Amino acid sequence: MATTHRRLSRKELRQPDEFVSLLDRIGNYTAANLARVIIGAVVAIGIITIASSWRFYARYQHRIAAEEFYQAITALDHRDFKGAKQGFSTLETERRGGELGRLARFYVGSTYLAEKEPAKARDALETYLKVRDQPTFRQLALMQLGVIYEDSGQFQKACDTYSEAVSLEGPEKARAAIGAARMQARLGDKRGAIGAYQRFLKENPFAPERPEVMEGLAQLGVAPEASAGQVESHAAARSRGAASPPPNSRSR
Repeated sequence: MATTHRRLSRKELRQPDEFVSLLDRIGNYTAANLARVIIGAVVAIGIITIASSWRFYARYQHRIAAEEFYQAITALDHRDFKGAKQGFSTLETERRGGELGRLARFYVGSTYLAEKEPAKARDALETYLKVRDQPTFRQLALMQLGVIYEDSGQFQKACDTYSEAVSLEGPEKARAAIGAARMQARLGDKRGAIGAYQRFLKENPFAPERPEVMEGLAQLGVAPEASAGQVESHAAARSRGAASPPPNSRSR
């Protein structure tokens, strides 16, 4: 059987290939909008360059801040209070929004306190506490501020400050609780102070601060022997409870 072939017309032969036509359209668009294409490419390259430069600058600034912070800490350790204050103050001013800048204000207060300038230390610590920071450093700042208030006779402020420090988890929690109880006694709240001291002994029977608490109770008229007996009884009860086997494990 003979095979028939369709003959293409001259018009069909003149029609361009679709791929070639697409390339032509792209080329024509590019040629017609060459300025826009160039500007778009330049803008894209500029954005990438700026972003890369900003990351490099931020890392550089962080490294410089860390070096300045270390130098100020070293000056404070060597009791070079002038150098320490200058370093911390510069760090806070130039990098106020950064973590080290916030922490520098705390150390400014610590430096003033070490230099025995409580009024300036109080102002610096109060400024630091207006901004939220790490709980550990915040607790330390509250403890320092509480001592300043207590030494200046502002017992209610000291009590409130110590109580706020108790609410935070950190290494100064026990000292803060004792400080709050001590301030209650200074304010005339004898019952509240005794309750706070006894609660501390109950919750922390083996704390190294126990002698200080016992002395505080003695000053409030609570016999040290009675307080010690309460703590020992509490500890003995815990020991008996831990040593006693469960009922279902005893021999019948």
